[in-house]
Amino acid sequence: MKPFQGIFGQEAAGALLFAAVESGRLAHAYLLAGPEGCGRLSMALDLAACMICPEEEAGFCGDCRHCSRIFSLSHPDVRLTIPRTAQTTPEEEAALLEARAADGVTPLRFPGNTGTGIGQIREIEARLSRKSFEGRGHVEIILDAHLMRREAANALLKTLEEPPEHTLLILTTSYLSGILPTVRSRAHCVRLGSLAPGLVEEVIARRTSLDPEAARELALAAGGSPGKALAMAARWEGEGENRAPGLLRLLAESRDQEKLLEAAGDLVRELGRDGLLSLCDDMACAVQDARRVLAGRAPIRPGVVSTGGFTDAFLAEVQENFFRCGVRLRANVSPAMALEAAMLSLGENGRE
Repeated sequence: MKPFQGIFGQEAAGALLFAAVESGRLAHAYLLAGPEGCGRLSMALDLAACMICPEEEAGFCGDCRHCSRIFSLSHPDVRLTIPRTAQTTPEEEAALLEARAADGVTPLRFPGNTGTGIGQIREIEARLSRKSFEGRGHVEIILDAHLMRREAANALLKTLEEPPEHTLLILTTSYLSGILPTVRSRAHCVRLGSLAPGLVEEVIARRTSLDPEAARELALAAGGSPGKALAMAARWEGEGENRAPGLLRLLAESRDQEKLLEAAGDLVRELGRDGLLSLCDDMACAVQDARRVLAGRAPIRPGVVSTGGFTDAFLAEVQENFFRCGVRLRANVSPAMALEAAMLSLGENGRE
């Protein structure tokens, strides 16, 4: 099987990596940089399969037990390191990986102020110092590498400079400038890009039961990220609580900064970083629906967004503020600071 073909819209990055695979000149370390939900993990797993699968010389078969375990996130020699808090347990990590393997869209994030600590780097070093379980080498995938704490990043440098034989290190990031230059310089950087709304819409149509109009609106709200669109679609099709419409109404109606600060504090305590990232996505959907209502069209989610109190200027400002909030959250800015900035910096001219 030719690798990277199933990663929609990332043909240039896939061709670059396939050339290295085909020539037998894979580097020992790669840094996959691109927006959240663009296919970084899928590309990392394909790269891992190219190294581990014994059936194909320039690619992977997709059917052997090695490939099956890699793509189900359970291969003992292909390990994922996820930023976590001091309270994160191994059981929670295993449950998160199982959920992602089952649905393909669950974000590999934990709530709270997460980061990759030096203890996790020491765990990687310990694994690499031992013989691989299957005898085909080690692949270590470090997710959201911009969340590595400085001491952890510095500890990783030696491994990046002199990795053990038959070792492949893959770092992923949505915030390239948040990674130490010394780390960036020791890995081959491969950039992945956002997708045009039409391509994201095609992904949604293939993977969900949403009707074409809903898929189109969701693609616009997802900002070029298929992974984000699919996660948002899962919430649209589910029955989970959606706080975005209520928050949108609060922002339109309230000019009381103390009330807004109190609401922001409640949301931070209740949702944590991971929940706030989902809220930012839901706000993008709510804004899309509100704009449909203003244009005299029916909302995609009937009854979710009220018809009064919004102007297009206000909605555009909300959209921009919560997009920036998501960027700040992914860059490990304090959740309280990120959300307060989004809620308190709305101008008066956007409200009716």
